[in-house]
Amino acid sequence: MPHALVQKPIDQTRNDYRKSLVDSLNNRLAKHDLSLLGPPEALVDRMIAALPVAGAAWSSAVGPVYTSQGLQKWLGVSRQAISQKAKCWDLLRLETADGEFVFPSFQFNDSGQRLPRLKDVLCELAKGTEDAWVWAAWLNAPDKDGITHAAKLRRGDWESVRDLACEDAAAWSGQ
Repeated sequence: MPHALVQKPIDQTRNDYRKSLVDSLNNRLAKHDLSLLGPPEALVDRMIAALPVAGAAWSSAVGPVYTSQGLQKWLGVSRQAISQKAKCWDLLRLETADGEFVFPSFQFNDSGQRLPRLKDVLCELAKGTEDAWVWAAWLNAPDKDGITHAAKLRRGDWESVRDLACEDAAAWSGQ
């Protein structure tokens, strides 16, 4: 009789993942003198802040997001600095139904640098709709080759992304 596939309980899978994560972290940290980085709790807070939040209903469309507070800690900047960058579209900021601001993680690389030419693309998309959630979904949507507009911007393919943004914005506005 063939053996039935047995799925691990979710808690066990999470525990296995955490153990693997801690083991990997321990291996990498062994090579560094961490005493200069301050109290361990502060370092852990900064590390946790660098993790985007996932799992909400909208994360399938826009992917994981950073909270405003998490982004402040990760980038080491003030709330005002983040707000100013969002107001001038240097950052894509989304407002949740409960009035919280979140920032899609796809707009940052691993070191916190922003997506190149994001502001230019947002300006084009805004000609079709002012809904930042639509912009985020558009930037995070894969094309026929499975590559997102954000990934194309990251690799420097600005012109094709701009052209598509212009086409889609015109379609959204009915022009």
